[in-house]
Amino acid sequence: MKVHNLLYTERGDITRFVDRRGIEDSDRLLIQIFTGINRVDFIENLLLELGENFKHAAIIGTTTGGEIYKGKVYEHSTVVSFATFERAQVRAEGVETEDSFLAGKTLAEKLVSDRSKLIIAFADGLYSNGDAFVEAFNIHAADVPLAGGLAGDNFTFTNTYVFTKNKVINKGGVAAVIDTDELYLTSHYNLAWIPIGKEMEVTKSRGNRIYEIEGKPAVEIYKEYLGSTAEELLPYIAIEFPLVFERDGILFARACLGQDKDGSMVYEGAIYEGEKVRFSIWDTGVMLDSAAQNLKKFRNAPSEGIFVYTCLARKYLMGNEAEVETKYLQGVAPTCGFLTYGEFFNTKGKNRFMNYTFTAISISESPKVSSKIEDELKEEPDKELMRFRALVSLVNSITKELKEANKKLERLAERDPLTGLYNRRKMKEILESELRKSERYGTVFCVLMIDVDNFKQINDTYGHDEGDRVLVSISRCLEEILRDTDVVSRWGGEEFLVLMPETNKEGGITVAEKIRNHIQSEVCCEIGKNVSVSIGVTAYREGDSMDDILRRADQAMYEAKRKGKNTVVAY
Repeated sequence: MKVHNLLYTERGDITRFVDRRGIEDSDRLLIQIFTGINRVDFIENLLLELGENFKHAAIIGTTTGGEIYKGKVYEHSTVVSFATFERAQVRAEGVETEDSFLAGKTLAEKLVSDRSKLIIAFADGLYSNGDAFVEAFNIHAADVPLAGGLAGDNFTFTNTYVFTKNKVINKGGVAAVIDTDELYLTSHYNLAWIPIGKEMEVTKSRGNRIYEIEGKPAVEIYKEYLGSTAEELLPYIAIEFPLVFERDGILFARACLGQDKDGSMVYEGAIYEGEKVRFSIWDTGVMLDSAAQNLKKFRNAPSEGIFVYTCLARKYLMGNEAEVETKYLQGVAPTCGFLTYGEFFNTKGKNRFMNYTFTAISISESPKVSSKIEDELKEEPDKELMRFRALVSLVNSITKELKEANKKLERLAERDPLTGLYNRRKMKEILESELRKSERYGTVFCVLMIDVDNFKQINDTYGHDEGDRVLVSISRCLEEILRDTDVVSRWGGEEFLVLMPETNKEGGITVAEKIRNHIQSEVCCEIGKNVSVSIGVTAYREGDSMDDILRRADQAMYEAKRKGKNTVVAY
């Protein structure tokens, strides 16, 4: 395999370059184009010149936020990469559609075979949902690593394009697949943004849109943390402070594209309801450490060509220093690529959609490792960087301390001090959440209202300390019998309330009887006194409010009292 990279400036460059290098047209040739000239007429003229020279080669290209040529980062230029394989065959396709999952599915089904070893794909950067695009490949080409990324337009957010030899696409994707019996791949990625501040739960989202964080409009969270003018500065202020979250044990970041008319914040990829996000800041030290690891890894692996797909936000913050991650790779193997609006990368056995990352993949048909020794990466953090990292460490340490203190306060605020069970206020929150879930998905849940029989008599006869002992014993009994998914609270005085998700009335009656019998036998034996409970049971009905459910449970419990106590009644 040989890789030849051209910095294209004018018509005729390609013809002269391929003649000089002896690059022949065949289905063993992969041509990648990375252009910062974001005009359809320019792209069409470039493809026309390529078409005059190559009829059988696989051609894919993308607009960019920066181009990488011989390891250096350029702007508003065009790089053409020719990868000539000795044994592998290369095929390319493009698909035009606004449905990102369909784009990925169509490309995978058209291209992937039993001999496929790598897919390189580009998708438009403004309309594509990167997560959906990548997930299609995970479903329809699960065993084939994916590389590439989303097209860029240098943060103008106007138009991005991807293209094949005969099609320029504004909404959709293109891909090339390498088919062979053996291909040596080495890859590396790095996210140099580190989380700061507290975790915040995404409470309302759909696809790549977030509507609410911590129950507040998402834009209000940005204003709260980044200042009152943050809304006016979107998306640029958000670029510097991406949201990060953990998924499958991997830290992800998401680029914000701005605010939509419906108030949602729009991102390059999905962040799901229930995921915990934090703001993050750039750490140059982490980047330098990773760049050194990356260089060492590729030097010790077979590398005949290196392709880099890295986030434009890194150049936005680093300026010319963005070359630190790429310039030394040219000494290992010919290196090219582009700055993206999102990266495709395979890690932990699955293709992923990344933002804000540096990703690189080296390709070789030969297992031989080059013996060339080039300069080591010698960039060292300066004093300002060291001060910055100390500041980050201080912020995170304080955040950790506050988080631990808040946990203690939350426990005090939501727990009954005697039994350790949830208190009435917290139980109402949980019940309200379960009610919304049932309204949305049509699920059912059951509520048990439990009252200790003759509790006043126990207090009057044996004293309040003994009464407290009875309540604690009943609490432990309930926790022992109930499932992990069930929730129990001290509702007040000698009353307990149990919430049982995914349980109908009949299931609730069965558990209530088990509780009643257990308390009458085990608790009585434990404390040496006669103790019993009356239990009211009810289940969610369509249209119920929380008051409706609690009223029925309470009425059923009082009916059990009227029937002589130590019994279960269901309404």
